[in-house]
Amino acid sequence: MERVVFVGAESTGKSTLSEYLARAYDTVAVPEIGRFIWEDKEGRLGPDDYVDIAVKHRAAEDAAMTHARRWLFVDTNALTTLLLGIEFRQVGELPPADLLRCADECRARYAHTFVCADDIPYEEQDVRENEAWRGRIQQLVLKDLDARRIPYTVVQGSVEERARQVRRVLDAAAA
Repeated sequence: MERVVFVGAESTGKSTLSEYLARAYDTVAVPEIGRFIWEDKEGRLGPDDYVDIAVKHRAAEDAAMTHARRWLFVDTNALTTLLLGIEFRQVGELPPADLLRCADECRARYAHTFVCADDIPYEEQDVRENEAWRGRIQQLVLKDLDARRIPYTVVQGSVEERARQVRRVLDAAAA
């Protein structure tokens, strides 16, 4: 089993794509755990909450691995959790060591990292910021992946187009 993660700013189609591919490959997808905690706490999070998100998300991935078939599709990871905690100014100037450790481990944790482009219409929701915020976060995600030297593939277009792009990479890796 290998983990495949989808990262990017909010409203870039990560959830939709991970669920779509899980159905296509007859496997499972792990949802973004941070969304549930964010909604439960109405966006009022502290540093320990971000650690909790990262740890619970990893635990959900580990549990899902027992049900996965070849690929486990993962919506978001600790890198994004860390980045959002910093940008929302909720983790402080020095993020918790456990959160940094989880983020650092992302390089080896995932077989493939895909960045969902922000080329789809922005979907307004009460828990989201706005389209300008999405563009800013998208650039930070790309910059962070580059700084950490994590290889990634940007996927663009409709869900079907993105899925074809992912399939090409995964099928080539499996060959």
